[in-house]
Amino acid sequence: MSRSATVGLLLIGLGALTSAPGVILVGSLTILTSWLTTLWSSRGLRRVAYERRLPRDRALPGDEVELIVSVHNDKLLPLAWLQAEDFVSDGTQLKSSHLERSDRPGLDMLRTIWTLAPYERITRHLTLAVDRRGLHRFGPVRLQVADLFGRETAIEEHVDEAVLLVRPRSVPVRATSPEVAPLGARRSRTGLHEDPALFAGVRPFQAGDPRKRIHWRASARLGQPVSKRFEPATLRESVLALDVQTSDGPFWLMAYDEAVLEGIVVAAASLCRAVLAEGGGVGLAANAWTSTTTRLAFVPPTSGEAQLGRIDDTLARMSPFASAPLENLLSSLPGRLGSGTNLLALSSRDPRPVLAVERRLAASGYAVTHVAYGPERGVWADLARRAGVSAMTASLDADWRTSDSLELAG
Repeated sequence: MSRSATVGLLLIGLGALTSAPGVILVGSLTILTSWLTTLWSSRGLRRVAYERRLPRDRALPGDEVELIVSVHNDKLLPLAWLQAEDFVSDGTQLKSSHLERSDRPGLDMLRTIWTLAPYERITRHLTLAVDRRGLHRFGPVRLQVADLFGRETAIEEHVDEAVLLVRPRSVPVRATSPEVAPLGARRSRTGLHEDPALFAGVRPFQAGDPRKRIHWRASARLGQPVSKRFEPATLRESVLALDVQTSDGPFWLMAYDEAVLEGIVVAAASLCRAVLAEGGGVGLAANAWTSTTTRLAFVPPTSGEAQLGRIDDTLARMSPFASAPLENLLSSLPGRLGSGTNLLALSSRDPRPVLAVERRLAASGYAVTHVAYGPERGVWADLARRAGVSAMTASLDADWRTSDSLELAG
């Protein structure tokens, strides 16, 4: 029994002994108040459901995304005051309302107040204003209910998570001269690999040929084993190695230039899109965190429409902070790529720390090109060329939010 209920009983007893109806009334009201408080604290949040729904889980900067939130009170007890505190990633913006700072680092809070009758459901439609690339997380949600006297009596927290991926913009790629060909447009002089889609006949069986390569019908007809022969592939596979670090100094300082970073991400997305549009295969590597466990981002090179989505999702998830030096990223690629791969190192910084690695990769058979981005791109490209590394420059015709094209220059 609560203290207020005990006091109420004492008042009723005292009023009965002294024949004081007023004291009995006060005691009865005290007990009633105590019972109502206990009612909402013990049952207020029972059968209460908070729902958050995003009709779409992908967006581009400049889009408006609907956010639907609803509360259902599935019981007879009404709720005079219900507060929902929905935690969201810092930087998320709403058009119709504002987010508050929360008590948790890196998270803002969407606070909504509801009054619900028995068995009532209320739905509200909000609009997210998406203005930049990134990963927007929603949840958990904290619910609080108060009694009729406005006192907070119960608090619960639920793990109800949702994710909105905002992919980077991409723009058409324009070359200043026909000699400047991005990634997949660069062809090898001879076939580096055979393309299994280009059947070219048969040849005598050679030791080491796998069983699936044997042409069984032709072998039976000719009386000797023969293997299938394919035309050589003339398009190299390509990988874009993106340097997320945009400031000088050690990578672990966690400092970055937002305009340069977002611009170079737009450039990366645009180059990958251009290669895939030409029918080539492209992959992505970046010295950035994409989750709590993945230090270096990597998307294996391949072609097809689905590859662009995989690359854009990886770029959307990338942290703005570099996770390793660019030279470490480049040194890790030979274990993942075949010899002869086109390798494009896209960076906005002084290339001198990575030139030795790029020369070593070129000597190993990779077609390495250093692409300089940013205000000093011309200087950085000249430094790379003087060191014996092929180089070009990349620049957007405006800022990353409004640019219409990416220009490549030799």
